[in-house]
Amino acid sequence: MYAGDEVSSKTIYIYNSDGSLKQTETLMPDNNGELANNSQEVYGYDSEGRITDYESYVWHASSMTWRGNTKDGAKTHTTYDTEGRVAEVDYYKWDSSIEKWGEHVYMHGVYTYKDNTATEDREKWLNNQFSVADRRCYVYDDQGRTINLVRYNYKFSFEAGDYIYEATDSICYSYDDHNNITEQSSFMNLGDGTWMLGEKMKYEYTYDEYDNIATQTSYRWEDWTSSWMSGSTLTYENHYLADTDTYDLPYTCDYSQEGALEGTSTVDGNADGNTWSLENGALVCTSTVASEAPDILYTPALNMSSATEVKVAFNARLANDCDSAQIQMILCSNDEDLTPQGAIGNIRTIRPGEGSEIVGYVVAPQDGAFRIGICFNNNLQGAKVAIDTLSVYNYRPSNTPMEPYGVSAIAANDQSLQVQLDFYAPVYTIAGEPLGSVDKMEVYRNGSEEPVYTTGAVGSSLVTRWIDTNAVKGENTYKIYAYANGQKSDPATILVVAGYARPAEVKNLSIVEQADCSCIISWDKPEGIDGGEMYDCPIYYTVIRNNETIVADAVTETSVVDNTISCEYGQTPVFYVILSSNLSGEGHRTYSDLYFVGVPYNAPMVESFVGGNMSYLWLTDKIEGLDSGWGIGNQAYSPDAQPQDGDGGLASFMATNVSEGTKTRLTSAKINISNLTEPALGFYVYQTTGEKSGDNLVVELSRNNGTFEAVTEPIYISGNETEGWVKKIIPLDAYKGETALRLSFVGEAVDGTTNINLDHIMIQERSVVGVAEHTADKHLVYATADGQIVVKTQAGDECPIDIYNLSGQKVYATQGGEVVVDIEPGIYVVDVDGARYKVAVR
Repeated sequence: MYAGDEVSSKTIYIYNSDGSLKQTETLMPDNNGELANNSQEVYGYDSEGRITDYESYVWHASSMTWRGNTKDGAKTHTTYDTEGRVAEVDYYKWDSSIEKWGEHVYMHGVYTYKDNTATEDREKWLNNQFSVADRRCYVYDDQGRTINLVRYNYKFSFEAGDYIYEATDSICYSYDDHNNITEQSSFMNLGDGTWMLGEKMKYEYTYDEYDNIATQTSYRWEDWTSSWMSGSTLTYENHYLADTDTYDLPYTCDYSQEGALEGTSTVDGNADGNTWSLENGALVCTSTVASEAPDILYTPALNMSSATEVKVAFNARLANDCDSAQIQMILCSNDEDLTPQGAIGNIRTIRPGEGSEIVGYVVAPQDGAFRIGICFNNNLQGAKVAIDTLSVYNYRPSNTPMEPYGVSAIAANDQSLQVQLDFYAPVYTIAGEPLGSVDKMEVYRNGSEEPVYTTGAVGSSLVTRWIDTNAVKGENTYKIYAYANGQKSDPATILVVAGYARPAEVKNLSIVEQADCSCIISWDKPEGIDGGEMYDCPIYYTVIRNNETIVADAVTETSVVDNTISCEYGQTPVFYVILSSNLSGEGHRTYSDLYFVGVPYNAPMVESFVGGNMSYLWLTDKIEGLDSGWGIGNQAYSPDAQPQDGDGGLASFMATNVSEGTKTRLTSAKINISNLTEPALGFYVYQTTGEKSGDNLVVELSRNNGTFEAVTEPIYISGNETEGWVKKIIPLDAYKGETALRLSFVGEAVDGTTNINLDHIMIQERSVVGVAEHTADKHLVYATADGQIVVKTQAGDECPIDIYNLSGQKVYATQGGEVVVDIEPGIYVVDVDGARYKVAVR
C-alpha cells in the first residue's frame, strides 16, 4: 500500500488449501524506513466454513516475537445458532506474565435477534463469577451488513433507582457494490436524549480487474465549511504466489546434480560478482571483497508446520587453502522481501580438514511456506567454502520439552563413590511455549538401559537433587531426560569423576609486575586434597582479580598474563584468586597477597591523615581473623587522644572492636626511596601507662611487592612509664636505593583492651625525620567538631600563640596557657612558642 510515492504498509495473505483466509501479516516502515513486522491476524473455521476463532497479534521488536494485541476483541471464539447467525462470543485477554492468551474467558457475549436487529449482551468475569458488563445493538441491511452500531454502558441510575443500559456512542455505515464502506459517521450521546456528530468520513475507491481495491481516497466532513475536505489517497498493489511454488518436506538437494539450483535465489552481498554457484559437483561460495553483508542462497519455498520441529543438515568444507570460513542459516518468509524470521542455530566456523556437519533446528512460527537462507561471511576475505547435499526434514513434535537445565554433579569430598546431582525441570517446549510442569525426569548413568533414578511430576524451574550412592570409581556420565506432552526431551549430559581427590591449593603462586602495568601470574600444579590420588585428567584453572574480573577461565596452562589493569590514575591494588578444578569437582582456592601495580610514589613521603583522609593510597590486608580492624578517623578512643599533629586525622587499629587473635596489616602503596641519601622511617604511636596488655604493633617492609619483613619487635602500647604520643624512628639503610618499597603496620589484638593509634608517618632523610622530636608531647593542639582550635601548652605555661592560614597570613595571636579560638573552616598552622602544628578545621 502506498501513500503518495512512499510505501505505507504491506500485507501478506496466507490461505488454507480450501481457499479460506488463514492468516494476514502486516509490515510497516520502521525508524530506518525498512519494512518490518507490525501486526498479524489468524483465523479458524468450523466445518461449514464460518469463522469461529480470531486472534490478533502485534510484533514485539526487542524480543523478536509476536504478542497478543491488548485491544478489546483481540481473541474471540464464536458459535452459531441453527439459522447460521452468531449465537455467543467468548473474549480472551493476553496474559503478559506467561506470554500467552489467558485460559479463562474474560468476557462472554450472548446474541438475541428481532427482525433486522441483533443485541449482544456481554458479561465480564469478575471475582469468580460473571456480572453484567455492557450491551451492543446492531442494525443490518438486506445483505447482512452492519449499517448502525450502538454501544451501551451498564450503570446505576439514581432516577430509576436501579442499574440501566445507557447509550454512549453510535456509528452509522454506508457501502458500495463491493461491500466496502463508503461513509462512516460516529455520534456521541449527550445524555439528554440528543446526539452530537463526532467524526464523519467518506471513502471513494477504484478497483482492478480482479475487483481488488486499486486506490482509496478519504474525505473528512468539516462543519465550519459544510463541505468534504480531501484527505489522503492510498494506492494498492496486489501480488500473487502460486501453490505450485512450494515443496513438501522432506526436501533433499544434491548439488552434484544438474538443475540443483532450480527454485533457489541468491544475493551477492559484497557485490564482487561472486556468489553461491555450482562448481565441481558442489555448492560453492567465495569472497574477494570484505563486506558486512553476506552472500545468501535461499532454498525453494518449503511447507512447514508449527507443530513440528524441522532439522536442517549439510556438510561444509573449505574449498581452498584459507584458514577458515563461516556460515549461518536463517529462516525467512516466502514473500518478495524474504523477510528474516530468525537464526537457525549459531554461526559455524569451518576449518581445514574433511569438513564439518552443519546442523540446525527450527520451528516455524505458523503453518505455511518458508525459505531457508544459507549465509556466507564475506568479512573473511579470500575464504571459499563448498557444500555437498542439503537435507531438510521434519524431526520431532514442537511440543517436545526442552532438556533439563542447570545440571551440576559433585563427587563426594571423602573420595567415596557418591555423586550429588542437581537439575532443574525445563520451562519451555522447543517451540518456546511455556510448560507448567513435566511428567517426570529420568537419570541414566554410563549408558544404562534402565534409568538409575526417576522423579515424579516436577513443576517447571524447580530443582531436583539426587545422590547417587552407587557411582563407579572413575568416570560417570549422566544423561537426564524430561517428559511432557507425551514427548521425551534431548538429554542434558554431564561428566564427573568419583573416588578421586580434587585439587588442593596451587603451589608457588607468583605475581610479577611488568613495565606496562601488566602482571604475569604463574604457579605450580597442585596435589590432591590431603594428599589424595587425583584422576589422570586435565586440571582447569580460573584466575580472578579482585574478586570481580575473570583474567582467565578454565585454562590448563600454569601461567597467564593480566594485561587489563588500569593505572591511569596512579597505583592500582590487586590480588588474585586461583580456582582449580578437575573432573572430580572444584578444589581449594588459592589467594595471593595484596599487590600494588603502577608507578611508585617518590620520597619524601609524609602521611598525617589530615582531616581523617589519606594523602596516599593505603589498604588493609587480613592476616588472621575475619575483621579488618584498621580505620582512619578524627580522634582516638581507648585510649582517648587527639591527632598528634592537630590536623584532625589519625589511623587506629581498633583492638577493642575485633575478635581476639585478629591480625591485620595496614599497608602502603609502593614508594621510590632511591633519591634519599640516608633514608629513615618515622611515625608516632600513642602509648599509655598502667597494666600492660598483649595488643601490639609490628612494622614491616617489602621490596617490589615481595614478602614483608618485620623491622621491629612488637611495640606494646600499654604498660609504659608515660602517656602520650611517642615518635619511633627506623633507619632504612638496608633498603637504600629501593625503587618500590612498601610499608606495613601489623596490628594484633591479643587481649582486645587497647587500641593502637598511629599518626604522622614519614619516609625522609634521617636528619629530617629526627627534627622536632622533642615537640612530640610538649603542647596539645587540635580542632573540635564545633569549628574551634584548642591549644593547651605544657603545664599551662604562658606562651606566645600565633595562627596562620595557608597563605602565610597571621589570623590570630595571643599569649596564654590554654585558648579556644573560633575560626572559619580550613587548614591552619599553629605556632606555640616556636613549635608548629598543622590543624584542619571542618
